[in-house]
Formats: sequence, structure tokens, C-alpha cells
Amino acid sequence: MNQSIEMSKPSAPHTLMPTDLPPLSDTSAVQILDFLHELVFRFEAHYGGQIHRFYEQQRDIRINPPVAPRPDEDEPF
Repeated sequence: MNQSIEMSKPSAPHTLMPTDLPPLSDTSAVQILDFLHELVFRFEAHYGGQIHRFYEQQRDIRINPPVAPRPDEDEPF
């Protein structure tokens, strides 16, 4: 079963500060970075079309914002 799940935006994004991170050995830091790079690579490969479509829609909205009718305008019919 393939369902589209809409994710709600968090009310306030959590900001991760460098001081919140634990100290790591050089080897551990490199292994985690390699894992994160691989995760992002695979995520983009799988969801790239959706990500591209989202940014295209956002760009279109910025270029041609929807025009709301003015409340004081009379309808022609």
C-alpha cells in the first residue's frame, strides 16, 4: 500500500549548537561524516524528484504570486 504522508512543520525548529555535540575521536568524526554523506546521497537519489518539484513550485510562487481578489472590487456578473 503506497500512501502519501503529509508531514506537519514543527512549531519551532531545534537549533543544534556545536557546544551541544559530544567530543569525538578523529576516527569517529570521519565515520559519522561518511555515514551522513552516504545518507544524504541516498536520500536525494530516492526523493530527488519530489525535492526538485517542491523547489520548482516554490520558485513559481515567488515569481508569480497568487493574486487575491480585493474585497472592494465588484464582481462583473
